[in-house]
Amino acid sequence: MKRRQENSLVSENFQAAGIRALSSEMSVRSLSGGNQQKVLFARSLAGAPTLFIADEPTRGVDVGSKRAIYELMVDLASKGMAVLVISSELDEVVGLAHRVIVMQTGKIVAELVGDQISESAVVAAAFSTKQREGLAS
Repeated sequence: MKRRQENSLVSENFQAAGIRALSSEMSVRSLSGGNQQKVLFARSLAGAPTLFIADEPTRGVDVGSKRAIYELMVDLASKGMAVLVISSELDEVVGLAHRVIVMQTGKIVAELVGDQISESAVVAAAFSTKQREGLAS
């Protein structure tokens, strides 16, 4: 990739991810935790993937950055990208997911879809002792 193309791509991804930095040349280490996380997102999107996997995407970031990260993931999904969020934050799961797979000791115990998704349903599934037949291996 030519330098001009690279700079253009970096600039587009910085803007799309809402990264606040004086310049794209800044060291990632000098950015806030939220902006560091957004840089990782932007870097992941550079190859135009069809699946975006976010493992604990908002751990250690401030409320404003959380909101920006949520908006980015919702935007990706609205553009047709598959977004897989792995999170231990219940409000994050309930607020973002269209489908929730609840696991316990490495086994699937529940699948919740659409209106079935609520904090109480996820908690109940997480503390159940029954594995979901047909999904658990």
